[in-house]
Amino acid sequence: MRRALAFPRRINVELTNHCNQRCRLCPRLGFTRPLGFMDPAVFGRLARECARHETALWLHFLGESLLHPELPALIRDARAAGVHQIGLSTNGVSLHGALAEALLDAGLDRLECSMDAGDREAYREMRGRNHYDRVVRNVEGFLALKRKRGCDRPVVSIQFMRTERVERELDAIVAQWRPHLGPDDFVMTIAPAPFGGAVGVDAPAASAERPPCPWLFESLMVLQDGTVTMCGADWDAQAPLGSLKQESIASIWHGPELERRRRAHLEGQPERVGPCDGCEDWRLADGSGYRNVLREA
Repeated sequence: MRRALAFPRRINVELTNHCNQRCRLCPRLGFTRPLGFMDPAVFGRLARECARHETALWLHFLGESLLHPELPALIRDARAAGVHQIGLSTNGVSLHGALAEALLDAGLDRLECSMDAGDREAYREMRGRNHYDRVVRNVEGFLALKRKRGCDRPVVSIQFMRTERVERELDAIVAQWRPHLGPDDFVMTIAPAPFGGAVGVDAPAASAERPPCPWLFESLMVLQDGTVTMCGADWDAQAPLGSLKQESIASIWHGPELERRRRAHLEGQPERVGPCDGCEDWRLADGSGYRNVLREA
C-alpha cells in the first residue's frame, strides 16, 4: 500500500495571485478568493520548516511572482535558511533591470520563463496581452547577463505550452532559443492542465484504472494568504486543508483531513474527497507532462 512521505518533497508557494496577463489556459479569472501578496513572516516560517527537510520550494502557482515587492529578499531568506532547492516561474514581463540583477544574486536554483508561443500573434492568443517582444528581449537579456557573470545558477528553462501550434513550430522555436542558452539551460514543453475541469483542454489518454493521485502523498500547495491545499485542482481553495497562520506544514501533512483523503484514494473512491470527483489532473502528477525538448533534438 502506498504511504505518504515523511514530509512533502515539493511545495508550490503562491507568493501572489495578482497577474499582469490573461492566459486562456489559466483559471485565475474565475477566482472567488481574494487577491493579495504572501506575508514575508508566513513565508519565513514556511522556509525554516522546509529547510529541515529535503523539500523543494517552487515559487509560483496562479499569479506572477515577480510582482511581489519583496521577492529577492524572500529568495535570499529561503537560501539563508537552508532550503534544499528554490525554483521560480515567471512570465518574464518584469524580468529586467534591477530586478533581474537581484534575482541573479538571490540564490535561485531554477528559473522557468513561460513563453508559450513563438510569435506575436500566437502569444496574444495565448496570453491576452501584447508582451511578446518585451518578454523575448527580457529573457534574452537575462540569459546574456547570466553568461556575462559566468553564473551556473539559476538553470533557465524556456517553457511552451504544448499546443498544436507549438508542436508544428517546435523546431523553429528551438532554433530561435538555442543560441542564447547556457550549458544547463533548456527549452521545455508542458502539457496543459485541466485544473479540475476549470480549463477546457483535452485530458491525457485514459488508463484502465485510476491509481491514487501521487500529489496527495508527495506535495502540497500554499496560497498567498497562507491557505494550504492538496493540489492545483483546488485552485480556488474550495477544499482547503488548513492555514499556515495557525498550523505547521507537518501538522497539516500528518493531519486527519489529509489522511482521510489519502485513504479514499487508496480505497479506490477518490470521488469522496476534495475536488477529486471527475478530476483528470492526476494523469500529470507523475511529471510526464514536462519534456526537455533539447534532450529529444
